[in-house]
Amino acid sequence: MARKNCSPVGGQAVLEGVMMRGPHAEAVAVRDPGGVVQIESRRLPEKPAIAKIPVIRGVWSFVVSLIDGSKTLIRSGEVYGEDPEAEESAFEKKLREKYKINPVKFAAVIGAILGVLLAIAVFVIVPTYATKGLYSLIKLDSLSRYARILIENLTIGVIKVGIFLIYIALVGRLKEIKRLFSYHGAEHKTIACYEAGEELTVENVKKHTRYHDRCGTNFIFIVMMVSVIFNAVFFALIGWEPSNTILEVLVRIALIPVIAGCSYEVLKLLAKFDNPVVRVLKAPGLALQRLTTREPDDGMIEVAVAAFNEAMALENDPDRPTQTFVVFVKRENLERELTEILKNVAGDAAKTESSLILMHLTDTETMSALKNVRFVTEEVKERAKALAEERATGKPLQHVLGEAYFYGRTFISDKRALIPRQDSEFLATAVVAAIRDYVAAGKAPAVLELCTGSGALAVTVSQEAGVHVDASDIDTDALSLADENVNKFAADVELIKSDLFDEIDKKYDLIFANPPYIPSHDIDGLDAEVKDFEPKRALDGGTDGLDFYRRIAAEYGAHLNDGGTLLLEAGIGEADAIDRIFGMTSERISDYNQPPVARVLIYRNIAAEVKQS
Repeated sequence: MARKNCSPVGGQAVLEGVMMRGPHAEAVAVRDPGGVVQIESRRLPEKPAIAKIPVIRGVWSFVVSLIDGSKTLIRSGEVYGEDPEAEESAFEKKLREKYKINPVKFAAVIGAILGVLLAIAVFVIVPTYATKGLYSLIKLDSLSRYARILIENLTIGVIKVGIFLIYIALVGRLKEIKRLFSYHGAEHKTIACYEAGEELTVENVKKHTRYHDRCGTNFIFIVMMVSVIFNAVFFALIGWEPSNTILEVLVRIALIPVIAGCSYEVLKLLAKFDNPVVRVLKAPGLALQRLTTREPDDGMIEVAVAAFNEAMALENDPDRPTQTFVVFVKRENLERELTEILKNVAGDAAKTESSLILMHLTDTETMSALKNVRFVTEEVKERAKALAEERATGKPLQHVLGEAYFYGRTFISDKRALIPRQDSEFLATAVVAAIRDYVAAGKAPAVLELCTGSGALAVTVSQEAGVHVDASDIDTDALSLADENVNKFAADVELIKSDLFDEIDKKYDLIFANPPYIPSHDIDGLDAEVKDFEPKRALDGGTDGLDFYRRIAAEYGAHLNDGGTLLLEAGIGEADAIDRIFGMTSERISDYNQPPVARVLIYRNIAAEVKQS
């Protein structure tokens, strides 16, 4: 009796997943390291005419299945990723960093090649030599040539089956293979559920058998049986009893595709019928599945159902788009790779910069949060490497990332303005404290910043102190960047294009500035990433670095209210000279260097007569 509702889709267990393949489409579902079921699908190319000829189509299917199966295993291994607890070996590191080869993919390719060679050795060479050795001891000279050929081929077949059973029993004890066999069971149960006409739910699938008569295990058994019969008939027909064992082995290897083709036709025929005779022929293969399949858990069934549904959806809908895996790589391995790229330009800070790149791409705000990220996608890896290569040219990391971290905020940063520095956080803290003093005294101070650049200081002061800030700069590009940062944080900041006080027509209670203070002759001695990438206008403070302080000292009196406060950032060793320029003694805030460097100069309660002097 012909089978009913035979599934057009067959399957294969892969690493932490299942591949389902129909006549025109294929879908692979894998559970990734994060526990998400990922699907990759593709439409299969049209088979050539030769692939539709009986026997030849079996050879074609055998070769294609071998190639595609290996590719699918490799691909599933890439998706499942690497063991997060495993330490990368020196060889793996060399493959990844020197030769740019993914160790997982390399291992899978080598494994596939070795697997084919091992299969030939174990199932062709060993049985052939073992049989020759056996019958060199047990003479068959009294038998006819045809009887000897038949007995030798039957012996080879028995040895093959024995080796196969021992091999399956041994590898089936490995933890990873047990899981593979469980996914194999999930694949069978899913197909059986479909063929029973039931909805593909986990509960429904669980009820069905994990043994299936179109399993690859059946095919292997049939190949062994067909090889015994075929080889016996072949050698008997030509009457050949090879005395050269090596030649015999080569001939048997050459016959493998033909045997596979014949076996394919036998399996295809048996799958179409269900009667006592067919059940007897199928029984050995089904019995073998007790070794090659295991009961799956619910999660494995979920994966198998996802693969089956996607394969069927592609078969039924020619317009359905295909899907691609999101491949994961170990974050620690990528971080080491980035550090290697950055070491020449960043030196001891290379590891920190590699972490900052990954924080940027993974939306993590702290180093400790980044350590909780075990895997990143292949897309993140490629973007991270591109950013590291760009940084390796000497370009500042902040410009590479397009952002700079300042006072707990991430500002937009590029070549239009000076990168906000940690040193300037001392000035921000001092300004906020001064404003709070005004507020504590019951006054809402009017605040002005000169030389705002990126706007980072103005935004920080406004948001930390809760006041409106006017911020000026002469440079149009800098003001455009500042405007982006003001909008990003919705800060209460008004930007004014002005050369210091030239366009300022108001008076303020507090004025602060971080003006250019590098002496002109020192510019060429700065680090390349500063002198070559930062706007020179934001660095150059004139012959002695004090030009802007002189201009501010000459002009601030007309714009600072009586009793007002002036706060200035100063360069290394410039504090005393600036005090002399202003004719006042400043209150100073120093950084954490040893010895400390006075970074912020504060002039408080400036009287009218001082401003006019």
